[in-house]
Amino acid sequence: MLNLSSGNGGAYIRFLSQTQKWENSDKAVITLPLMVMDMESVRTGWLLLAVGQRDWVEDATVGVKGKQPAPEYKRGFSVKLFSKPTGVVEWCANQVGANKGFQAIFNECDKLANQHPGKVPIISYDGSTAVKIGAGNTSIPNFSLKNWVTRPAAFDADQANAEADSDFDEPVMEPVFEAPPPVRHYHKGPVQSAKPKPAPVKQQQDDEEMFN
Repeated sequence: MLNLSSGNGGAYIRFLSQTQKWENSDKAVITLPLMVMDMESVRTGWLLLAVGQRDWVEDATVGVKGKQPAPEYKRGFSVKLFSKPTGVVEWCANQVGANKGFQAIFNECDKLANQHPGKVPIISYDGSTAVKIGAGNTSIPNFSLKNWVTRPAAFDADQANAEADSDFDEPVMEPVFEAPPPVRHYHKGPVQSAKPKPAPVKQQQDDEEMFN
C-alpha cells in the first residue's frame, strides 16, 4: 500500500484532471502510449504545488507517512515511466484522482511482482472517470497491466546521467604542475604486440524492441 490518502528538473508528464488530458514538460497535450513502470523508482511523500512553488518532502519509507510539514501539503507520489515516444519521464502528482488511479495500478503490479523476477510492468492508460469528491470535482486515470518485460536500460542510463551531472555542481580545481620530460626506454629483442581487445558483448534486448 502506498498510503496516499490525505491525513528533479528532468522530463515529466502530468495528468490534467479537469480536462482529462495528459501534458508533457513542453506544455503540449499528448496521447499517453504504453508505458513501462520503474517499480524501484516509486516514492511517496508530502507535495506542495502552488503558483511558482513546488516542494517535495519524501517519506523515509515508501507508503509510510512522515509528518505533514504544513496544512497546504498534500499526499503525493513520484514514479519514472518509459516509452519509445517519450523516453524516461517522471510522473509526480498530489491530486486525489491521480493518487487513486496510480495506487490502483501500483497495487496490482506489486502483488504480481514476485512472479516476474527481474522484470517490470507495461501499463496502459484506459481513459479516466470523472468523480465528485467532497465539494470538488476530479478525474481518476484508469490503467491496466498489459505485460512484464526486462527492465529497460534507459532507466539505468537516466540515473547514471543524473549522477554524472551532479559531479559538476561544485568542481574541484586541481593544482597544475609542469609535466616532467618523458623517460625513454630501450629494449633488446623483439617487442610483443598488444593483445587485441575482446569484442563488445551484444545487449540481449534493445529498449526499442520492448513493445514489438
